[in-house]
Amino acid sequence: MMKDDGHRFNTAEIDMAKHRSPEERRSGKPFRSFGKRTLHAASRIIIILVLCVAVILVWFNRYNFTPSNVSAWVHDRVVGIGTGDGYPYSINDMSVLGRNFLSVDKNAVFLSDTSLVVLNSTAKEIVSRQHSFASPVIKADTLHMLTYSLGGTNCRVETVGKTLRSFNADGKITAGAVSSGGRYALLTECDGYCGKLTVYTSDGKVKSYYWFSDYYPTAVALNDDGTKAAVTGISTSNGALVSAVYILDLNSSKVSQPKGTYSENMLFDVSWDSPSAVIAVGDKSAEIINPQNSEHHSFGYGDMRLTSYGTGGGYAAFGLVSYENPSNASLAVVDSSGTKTISKPFGSSVKSVSFYGQSAAALSGGKVYFYSSKTGAAAGTANAGSDAKAVALRDESSAYVMGVSEIRLVKY
Repeated sequence: MMKDDGHRFNTAEIDMAKHRSPEERRSGKPFRSFGKRTLHAASRIIIILVLCVAVILVWFNRYNFTPSNVSAWVHDRVVGIGTGDGYPYSINDMSVLGRNFLSVDKNAVFLSDTSLVVLNSTAKEIVSRQHSFASPVIKADTLHMLTYSLGGTNCRVETVGKTLRSFNADGKITAGAVSSGGRYALLTECDGYCGKLTVYTSDGKVKSYYWFSDYYPTAVALNDDGTKAAVTGISTSNGALVSAVYILDLNSSKVSQPKGTYSENMLFDVSWDSPSAVIAVGDKSAEIINPQNSEHHSFGYGDMRLTSYGTGGGYAAFGLVSYENPSNASLAVVDSSGTKTISKPFGSSVKSVSFYGQSAAALSGGKVYFYSSKTGAAAGTANAGSDAKAVALRDESSAYVMGVSEIRLVKY
């Protein structure tokens, strides 16, 4: 029974007519008062919406919110403060392969024959670290960079702030990968087997091994949290080349069978940029596998030769050129279902492609062409220079371009 403490309240409707203007009284319309209660309700709704957005952002970036990653993020922001002399940035004394030129967290990143360099948007050197790799390769995610010597054993894990670890693998390295959460993986040669996969935790401890006995592994990619790996491999059957794609659960010790095998197509690279798309790139076609439902899609190059490729956000871009006519070139972008979203002809070969969010860029004929990777709509062009070799999108409207002797920042 509710206690009333002797207080009684009149619940009859309060007549607010005396507070109305003469016009409102004559109209006969009910009077509505929007006071503090309404403002409080609106404030609550806004706060709830903001919290919902924050929860969604945290969920999609949950693998980055480890104590070590947060510390690295803060450290990187502090190191990145400052202004350089602006672009172009000279690389006269360096040799940089296109595969080792990237844009990471809106910074220009490249691994030359002698050093790892990271430049901010004003060309300030926020990282410049020497290495002794004979054949350097870099793989990077938002916070972490994995550098290693292809065919050697030397390997490093880097952030902008510092070198986290430097070690020697237990076999010659054939490929590597790094995940958003900081886990990393190496494919190495292994006596008695076609190859071995070693996956490490973010603090450098071995998480798991996997030995391959049927296919020689050629490339590896990790999902966001580093709990699964996609590996491509090659072998022969009755004298014919056969490639395979494995999807490995790194928390399981069971032997896995390939998710797909492909004849006369040499798969040499693989990416896992989206939860629903593992994209394996070959010399004849690209194979797309949805690891969630095992759906397979294939994008063949037909009578064209692959000149460049790149992946991002579940999309893949391919620069293609005719074997017989070098002026017959094109750019193709496909989504996770293998459907073309962009198909553009070019008068010269597409040397390099890049992704940023829902944007794609292609380098051809000394220009950078910007597109929406989702709709295919052209967004703009920028002069890249006649010596341009590679492009890396900084954001939707600007890109870093690597020339023979300098790096430039271009915008449309």
